[in-house]
Amino acid sequence: MNIHKFGFWLGTLLFILMLIISPPNGLDLGAWRVAALTVLIGCWWFTEAVPVTLTGSLPFLLLPLLGVAKPEAVASQYMSPILFLVLGGSLIGLAFEKWNLHRRIALYVVTRASPEPRKMLLALMAVTAFLSMFVNNSATTVMMLPIAAATLSAVTRTLNSTTPDLNEKNFAAAMLLSVAYASNIGGFGTPIGTPVNPIAIAIIERNVGVHISFIQWLSFGLPFVFLGIPLCWWLISRVTLPFNLPIADKEQIRAAIGTVGVLSTPEKRVLSVVFLASLAWIFQPIAERLLPGISDSGIAIGAALLLCILPSGDHKLGASPVLLEWNEARNAPWYLILLLGGGLALADSVVKSGLSAWLAGSLGAVSGLPLFPLILLIALMCSLVTEFASNVATATIFTPIAVSLALGGGYDPVGPALAAGLAASLGFANPAATSSNALVFATGKVRMADMLKTGLLFDLLGAFLLASVCFFFI
Repeated sequence: MNIHKFGFWLGTLLFILMLIISPPNGLDLGAWRVAALTVLIGCWWFTEAVPVTLTGSLPFLLLPLLGVAKPEAVASQYMSPILFLVLGGSLIGLAFEKWNLHRRIALYVVTRASPEPRKMLLALMAVTAFLSMFVNNSATTVMMLPIAAATLSAVTRTLNSTTPDLNEKNFAAAMLLSVAYASNIGGFGTPIGTPVNPIAIAIIERNVGVHISFIQWLSFGLPFVFLGIPLCWWLISRVTLPFNLPIADKEQIRAAIGTVGVLSTPEKRVLSVVFLASLAWIFQPIAERLLPGISDSGIAIGAALLLCILPSGDHKLGASPVLLEWNEARNAPWYLILLLGGGLALADSVVKSGLSAWLAGSLGAVSGLPLFPLILLIALMCSLVTEFASNVATATIFTPIAVSLALGGGYDPVGPALAAGLAASLGFANPAATSSNALVFATGKVRMADMLKTGLLFDLLGAFLLASVCFFFI
């Protein structure tokens, strides 16, 4: 029996069994049914027994049938404002990809970086992380891998031989592995960097009553990226995959990577829209006094609409008349509306039914910890679980529990909740944990042992860094 069938039947049988037996002491029937649904969704999500998007529809189907919530209340979770932030951000990323702005930025940085191999590695990671703040992690990885490979061809000489030099072999693995890790780290930087970030924002807003704006997210997201990239670079280049290579020929690197021409009119217009959206996000708290209805999600949708309305200015034969056409916008991850909506609906029921409070009460010793150890334990637990489960599932299940644990200890729940939500995006050790890891592992130049060793170490360091950021910056 493969893992998909195993997950399907395990989740189904546990769900039925939990509905048959009586709830444990202190837990009412409604919360116990929510627990049964959580187990079912967790098993199906973790093993991908059913397409994860369709699994996201289970709360809408089963919560009303179980008598836990009305269909209208569940359906409202699937149209949360935060999902429009995800959608608008995805469309902005598509415009970046369409006009090759991400490649231009990457080439500009890499070709101007120091030819010293370790500094080249750091420059590659920095630009990858920056792009991943706005562009889907997978798309960033796909775009950066050829640039990394071209750089390797200019720097190494023995990689394709039967006896490759160990320094070159480590450098090659480090370059490719750094692309995946920098893509993942960059996703922490902005609310639109990864679909998990909006999940954390929405759960905190609904359960704690605290709204985290775009600019507020930057106040702790950017410190994590600024500290995480050098930390990961040091770990890769000095600890797990050390190398010692001479300074490369800069002209050879430029020739191998290639160049891009003068900034085109469409590129300038896309940059203008992104600049305007960034200004709007930064000054949204001030603008809200004049326009009470303005929101981060509305700004993202407004920017996406501008991209679909503004003429591209490209007069070449057959060129696109606008910056983003519908046939291109259709490539946005519309499925995330159902997937993330299901996650929000499940998280909402976990809290409202009292399940998260009961679980937190069962972990009374944990909630009694001082705040920093509590946040660190939450981050470590989620970073371990997310190696084997989807990021969305981990964030959905553990963020409400983190809120209850913090409240049980008498702490402000925002820091612990964010630690749970963000730690769900760690997952650096398993090739299947993220699409970026899988893409890099598929090149065949990164051994499982290298990814496992480096990833587990960064999971630990990343959890500690994340706990520190959530403790000191929030």
